This record gives sequence, structure tokens and C-alpha cells, in this order.
Amino acid sequence: MVNIIHTGDNVEKANKILKVAQKRFGLYGLEKTSMKEIASDIGISKATLYYYFPDKEHLFKAVVEMEQESFSEIIETTFETSDDPAILMRKFVKIRLDYFKTFFNLSRLRFEDFKTMKPILNDTYEIFNKKEIDQIKKILNIGIEKKIFFIDDVQSIATLFLESLKGIRSLVIHNKELLYVEQEDYDLLEKKQNAFTDVFIRGLMFKA
Repeated sequence: MVNIIHTGDNVEKANKILKVAQKRFGLYGLEKTSMKEIASDIGISKATLYYYFPDKEHLFKAVVEMEQESFSEIIETTFETSDDPAILMRKFVKIRLDYFKTFFNLSRLRFEDFKTMKPILNDTYEIFNKKEIDQIKKILNIGIEKKIFFIDDVQSIATLFLESLKGIRSLVIHNKELLYVEQEDYDLLEKKQNAFTDVFIRGLMFKA
């Protein structure tokens, strides 16, 4: 969850800042966006903007957390649309892929520059990773309850599935200098992750 330490009207102002910053980051990326430009977009002074966020990196972190919260809410909503675990897993992969396209395109950083952001985002990544595993476990448990999936260790299988998706993503984009997902990258990722998910699901259905 995005941490807004202010209250009342300040929360509303902080949320407005996040939405405006999200739009500008999406258009120009983190590196080419300045706090002055964001303040100008909102119609406030830089001093007021710094009252809410100490620097551009922490504002970016708050935008990322807002995106993650939105992702988690969408995933939770999918549980209301189907009780078929195979369908839910495929939906999870699709929604997750869309989220990471948005995340990469918000930053548009060079990989070397992105390393400087990692310490700031580490706790955000850890919380998000745990949420993702919990959501996968929820899908797997639905499959177990319906006697569609046959799994001994749900935690391990959920972790393996998530790490495999990350591995496929890394293979596709590891040679790119810029953290930016072109449509051809997205299409290739979608193809590979869908193929992997289908194989993974069949493996979970197998009962010796």
C-alpha cells in the first residue's frame, strides 16, 4: 500500500500528485522527468511537492506502489469471475505481464542507472513478491480443493511458478539497454509465458 503520512485534504493532494506523476513518468520515463515539471503540471510550487515527497526517486517509488496496489486489486477481482484454477492462472499471467510492461515503461531507465534505484525499491519488491506468491497459492488451493491439481507443497510450487515467469522475462529483455517494453517484446513474452503456463498447468493435473 502506498504510504501517505498526511491526512484530510493532504491525502487528496498527495493522490493527485501520484496520478500526475504517473502520467508524466509514463510519457517521458523517470530519468527525463523532473520534480519541477511535475509541480508545474499540478499547479503547485516545488516546495509544496517536496513537502509530500523528499525527492523524485521516492515519488517514483510511491507511483510504483500505487501500480502494485492496482494490480493486486485486479487479481483479487478475477477470483470472482471464475473458479477454474487453470483459467485463473492464465489470467494471472496476462495481468502480471501488463503490469510489468507499465512498470518498465514508467522508468525507461538504463539497466546501469536502475541499479541505483534498487535499494529504494527493495522493500517494495519484497512486499509485492509475497503478495504475488499468496495469490498464486490461492489459485493452487482452489485447484486442490476441486481435485484438479495434485500438489504436495503449495508454497514451493507457487514460488517456482513465479520465479519461472521472472526467468522468462529476464531472458527476453536481458540484452536491452533501456528498461522499456516494445510491442514485439510484449508479444514474445506473452507467447513464451503462455506456453510455459500451459505446460505447468498440465504438470499440476498429472496424477501418478
